[in-house]
Amino acid sequence: MVDQAYYKKGFQKSISNTHTWRTVENSGKFVTSVIKPNFKMLDAGCGPGTITIDFAKNYLNEGGSIVGIEPTQQLIDSCNELKRKENVKNAEFQLGSIYDIPFKDNTFDLIYSHQVLIHLEEPLKALKELLRVTKPNGFICIKDADLEATVVSPKKYDLLKEFSILKAKNAVSTDTKAGRKLRSKAIKAGYDPKRIKSSISQWLLADDLEDKRKFAEMFIDRIKNSGEIAYQDEAKNEKIKQKTIDAYNEWSKDEDSIYCITNFEIIYQK
Repeated sequence: MVDQAYYKKGFQKSISNTHTWRTVENSGKFVTSVIKPNFKMLDAGCGPGTITIDFAKNYLNEGGSIVGIEPTQQLIDSCNELKRKENVKNAEFQLGSIYDIPFKDNTFDLIYSHQVLIHLEEPLKALKELLRVTKPNGFICIKDADLEATVVSPKKYDLLKEFSILKAKNAVSTDTKAGRKLRSKAIKAGYDPKRIKSSISQWLLADDLEDKRKFAEMFIDRIKNSGEIAYQDEAKNEKIKQKTIDAYNEWSKDEDSIYCITNFEIIYQK
């Protein structure tokens, strides 16, 4: 049922693995101002399910529940494996597209969608679907990175940002300025601007060398195995891949280095 350009090459475990470190604390904290423990919740584009499970275990513990949807069976299987491992009863995972969410109108108290619109060819269509399945007075909580607002330091590691942007642009559908456009996209999709609350957050890797090592290892594996490309010319692409791997290895050991990814967020009350 894959209808999204992001999955045109199929499921890539090395890509999914770079999403497994995400939790409510580092990726969904803005939602905690509106979530209630009895909410019926949707995670639209749940990835490997780590955030979904975190919501279920730690934030929906008074009769609340959450459903995660993804359009690829491999991700659903991975999510269900994590669900069994964590012994979570109030989370479900099923195939579903954000373009055609398999639920009736006005179903959910809260919808969370993280780093999904950034990869869509038709983000307005997705935003309208999120609005359709949200209950009156319910909440839509969306977060998107702004890759071009990334800060890497010292300057010798600029290649890490450059490679991230180049491969994103070669992915066809990825919007490297998605974060800063998030509010505008919502308004164009019919969301009342007076009911949008905007915020911003960062993923910052700086102080903890072990965190930086793990981050670098994940992205080196992704560079080696995902099939993502920065340049169409094969020789040029292989050269920049190796340079980026070398830069990640050096960056991860450098106590002076930082990597900061800026994320924009909106909460919309229907």
